[in-house]
Amino acid sequence: MLKAQTVRPLGALLVLLLYAWVLGSRGGADPADATGSSADRWLSASGEAFAAARFPDALPPTIELTRAFPNQQVYAERLALIYQHLGRPAEEAAAWERVVDISPTPIDACPALPDAYVRAGLPDVALKAFERCAAIDAGNTDMLFYLARAHERAGHADVAAAGYREVIGLDPRHSDSLLGLARLDLRAGRAAAARQAAGAVLELHPDHGDALLVAGTSAQRLGRTAEARQYLERALALTPDSADVLSALGIVDFDSGRVADARRHFQRAVQIDPARRGDLAAWLARTEGGR
Repeated sequence: MLKAQTVRPLGALLVLLLYAWVLGSRGGADPADATGSSADRWLSASGEAFAAARFPDALPPTIELTRAFPNQQVYAERLALIYQHLGRPAEEAAAWERVVDISPTPIDACPALPDAYVRAGLPDVALKAFERCAAIDAGNTDMLFYLARAHERAGHADVAAAGYREVIGLDPRHSDSLLGLARLDLRAGRAAAARQAAGAVLELHPDHGDALLVAGTSAQRLGRTAEARQYLERALALTPDSADVLSALGIVDFDSGRVADARRHFQRAVQIDPARRGDLAAWLARTEGGR
């Protein structure tokens, strides 16, 4: 079991949440009473509400099931998914931790467990969880990729690059890892290398939205405005609500003298992702009034 192999430093909040849930501190039924009609009632209510995507209704009976049957993986997983749909990542992470503890295949909780920590605002804990996931099944290219991507997002470029290369060594056609190296090249100012790597992914998957974004951004930085527009417009058709694609296309519009279009794309990007306002403030100022 993973629990015996690793030490998991949880944030204090998540520790409290996990123990509150396991011990039933909010007045749940005693597991000893979970027999006959009570268990049947919880099972029916939980299953019906979950299947109908009525997640607030599914939560109370599912909590009762996990308290009454703490070693039943299916109930722990359902609880984690309910918290995920309710947008409660801290509780979701605690539920996934329970899955890790009781499952004979703890990889079942990956990558949902570290992703929940990311959404809970605990990036360091998330990175440790990605490491744990990769250690569960050595050689699992997906888990190695997720770990490399986590290092990329943490700004550990060299570690991320090594991780992506490890995955590619195991699977030379692993598109997401090839694209990870392309992103790192782009951030390092190696636009030509990034364009080539993104092109290799597009040969395998012509409608890969992230590859189109990297190819378009690389082409823009190489001064190939028409080529950049072609890639980015295809990416936007595939992912119309991508703030990254909208921002990149806005820059291409600005380079082409299409200032009104550029401003429209920048404004839409901020509308979709308000956190981008700071990054795009200069572009919004430059396009104000159609200038």
